[in-house]
Amino acid sequence: MELPVRLVSAAPPHEPVISVDGIVRPAVLELSHWPGNRTPRALRHDLSTGCALAFARLAPGERARLAAGARAIANNHYDTDGCLALFAVRRPELALSLAEPMLRAAAAGDFFRAPDRASLALDALVTEVEASSSSPIARELGPLAGHARWQRAAEFVLERLPDWLRGDIDGLAHLWRPRVEALEPERAQLERAPRVEHALGDLCAFRVPRAARAPGRHALFGASARDRVLFLGQRDGGTLARFVISTLSWFDLETPALRPSAPRPLVAALAERLNELEGTRASDALAWRAQGDGNAAPELWFGGAEHAPYAEWNDAIAPSRLPDAVVLDAVRTALAAVPAGRQL
Repeated sequence: MELPVRLVSAAPPHEPVISVDGIVRPAVLELSHWPGNRTPRALRHDLSTGCALAFARLAPGERARLAAGARAIANNHYDTDGCLALFAVRRPELALSLAEPMLRAAAAGDFFRAPDRASLALDALVTEVEASSSSPIARELGPLAGHARWQRAAEFVLERLPDWLRGDIDGLAHLWRPRVEALEPERAQLERAPRVEHALGDLCAFRVPRAARAPGRHALFGASARDRVLFLGQRDGGTLARFVISTLSWFDLETPALRPSAPRPLVAALAERLNELEGTRASDALAWRAQGDGNAAPELWFGGAEHAPYAEWNDAIAPSRLPDAVVLDAVRTALAAVPAGRQL
């Protein structure tokens, strides 16, 4: 459907739209896996890219009927699954010929999994086009912020996705190679490390005797099928701690096996408890921090405050004085205290 793409804010759109990935309302059609979506039952999928590909598989007349009146395809944020879903709706026939690499790359982005090297590379590439100072459009993006910045990055990506999905990404290797090359060493470190499984709280904790920094999200979730992962690494000066909750307990999933077995903990309350144990306050330069409980993949750590949501690595982490056993016990206690059936 040769409709323009719009990256929009939370305000109602100025024209009738097909809402893709993030929920934009009112919309003539939603194709999303976000909580509370109104995607038609027959088009639902674990990923928004899957919803959009299901739409692409419909006969042209049925697509036109479902999208009747739409003047644009809209999303409210920028990420890999969102860009791929926009592409599938805008260019359905071409997208269907590239469906498998699209779904793998979308999973690499939204679920922090790495089905293969190519998928992880494509997710990193889409991410860094918008975020990196060495992006080919960095000068254009410089004066832009928010949705205007996302709009320009999405336009750039959508033009190039067919080539990228076929593997033509070597010219931009400086954007994706750092994440891809870090994955295997980080995974190997975690595979060697003692781990503690906590089935009740759907937690896997890794206890690493010596660590220079905490691994990236793809390594953490690639080393365990649990919904929550806790990294505890020893470094001179104390314990490096990174606790991350997966998106799988946030999205509306169609595959029962993917759904986590335990409700989410309140990471803000856990940070308060850890600050009590540490003897620090959130206003201190170094303290226990937690991203919002409504975040799709919230994170908790000890260190500085500057850390972007969903970032692969957390460069704000600093050594905590708490022994790793104390941190692990606090996390397990928080998970055990969550009422059954609680939803954020």
